[in-house]
Amino acid sequence: MEELLKKIAFLGLGTAALTKEKIEEGIEKLIKKGEITAAEGKRLAQKLLADADRHRKEIAKRIDEGIKQGMAKAGFARMEDVEALKKRIQRLEKGLAEHAKKPSHRPSAKKTSSAKKTASAKSSRAKKK
Repeated sequence: MEELLKKIAFLGLGTAALTKEKIEEGIEKLIKKGEITAAEGKRLAQKLLADADRHRKEIAKRIDEGIKQGMAKAGFARMEDVEALKKRIQRLEKGLAEHAKKPSHRPSAKKTSSAKKTASAKSSRAKKK
């Protein structure tokens, strides 16, 4: 997927460079023929390049939207979503570790067998009463 995105980006750059060259060549021909002045050619080139840049940005935006929609339909997670989940897990793990350190939440020591017998005997007597 990353390779495809690189190819699309290079295609866009190549198209922009080609457009600029073609515009400049066309304007130079018009100037040589005397159909426009150099000043008019400069203004025309700026306008055409601005239009081409606007179109390139619109196309790039549509490509981005299409890729996002395709990835969402395919069930791919965005990197920003994955990073947010990693941070959340870290916070939860830190909170759990701090919670486990509290004395009231530490596992109690196991009772010895004689302590268990004493506790059991007390509960039996309490039940009989």
